[in-house]
Amino acid sequence: MSSSSSSLFPGLTEPLSPSSATAVLPAELQAIQLATRRHQAAHGCSAHTFEDGEGLWRLVAALAPRRVLEFGTGLGYTACLMAWASPQAQVDTLEGDAAHAALARQHIAQCGLAGRVRLHEGSFSVTFPALDCAPGSVDMVFFDGHVPPHALLDAWHRLLRPGGWLVCANLELNGPQGCRRAKADLRDGARWQLQPPLEGGQTWVACRVERPRQQALVRPPIMRA
Repeated sequence: MSSSSSSLFPGLTEPLSPSSATAVLPAELQAIQLATRRHQAAHGCSAHTFEDGEGLWRLVAALAPRRVLEFGTGLGYTACLMAWASPQAQVDTLEGDAAHAALARQHIAQCGLAGRVRLHEGSFSVTFPALDCAPGSVDMVFFDGHVPPHALLDAWHRLLRPGGWLVCANLELNGPQGCRRAKADLRDGARWQLQPPLEGGQTWVACRVERPRQQALVRPPIMRA
């Protein structure tokens, strides 16, 4: 990443360090990623691991979010990664698969992160509303579930603070024509500012744009004879 990264990432106060590109992730994270790959291969399930951990680590470390909301815990790899990359972060992570949630809890505890990573088990339609997040209270949303519906993207826009970040995986799983509605939503420049992607273009990254305030109409004074 060049020194111009601060202009590409408007939420950053400093450019990303080029030396961080070769940073090695903690061994505990590598172990969770390996366990996820083995689990997915053995069960043929949806627990696909995120394949750009270093890129996500650099982004989170540079932005230093305090509140992170994750949709799709899997076995806990990215939840633990984001909590470690931003030591002040509180991560709420949602997972619908009971077996995956159980393994994720083990991994979160083994990493010593149970105090900062809270796992909410159940369908997104149940666990997400139960969080009762206030508008503008979230610094980063990470999505690694199936295709996000328009209503969910709209909800993230409300919850993210102005300048907050959305990292959205799986938009390219079905090729360029896949997820057309979600992609169109994220290309809306009045709401989102697209950023350089992760995972070789497979994961979209966007910054929430503050909607411009509409200027009040100024009525001319009434002229009396």
